[in-house]
Amino acid sequence: MKFQDQVVCITTGSFDLAAAFAAEGARVVVVGDETGRVAAEQSGAVFEPMDIRDAASVKRAVQAIVERFGRIDVWVNNVSLPRITPTVDLTADEWDAAVGAMLSGAFYCANAVGRVLIEQKRGNLINISSVHGLFAQKGHAAYASANAGLIMLTKVLASEWGAYGVRANGIAAGIVQIPEGPISEETYIGRIPMGRTGESREVIEAVLFLANEAEASFVNGEILRVDGGWTAYHLFHPFEKAF
Repeated sequence: MKFQDQVVCITTGSFDLAAAFAAEGARVVVVGDETGRVAAEQSGAVFEPMDIRDAASVKRAVQAIVERFGRIDVWVNNVSLPRITPTVDLTADEWDAAVGAMLSGAFYCANAVGRVLIEQKRGNLINISSVHGLFAQKGHAAYASANAGLIMLTKVLASEWGAYGVRANGIAAGIVQIPEGPISEETYIGRIPMGRTGESREVIEAVLFLANEAEASFVNGEILRVDGGWTAYHLFHPFEKAF
């Protein structure tokens, strides 16, 4: 039971991730909208409503969790709004939605949770991002920009919080599910050296590793790529013909 009695908070409705932490003994809190409520019910977790785009809502949720449990040991930001659209066709609302949820929302969470972790002098935060934050590709203006910002935010947090015994790390996930859009499944898989998409359990295991103080106590500021070698082999853009 690697996380026995630890308080683990996960944004949005990731049933598999919540269940994985619960299976290791954690007291799991899913924070977010109604999707999160469903995930919490399915995994036996506690649900705490929160609008990740609203700093005041985030602060209230963090305070409620601390009042209920007395502390927070792990906070996982897990929001993804992928959309493949040429930049000139991307609306302001679509940009704001992606950046607001994935980047600004992660900052609001870090701003509120960081105060708790620093006061405790222990704990860690994990940001789940995408490999699209590591390289440019056509049609990913909002998604890639938000993820690139999230990756840099993770490194800044690690730099600031390390002296307090608090760690901040990130996951740069590759393709786990082929998104809808102009790119074929064959094109995606053809760019991954391992010749397949990832599985959600492989991302989850990486999150559990980074969250575990016994296994990753000196890992801080790391962006762990779970992508089957995608970024290592990123020599050209397979998406050129799609636009």
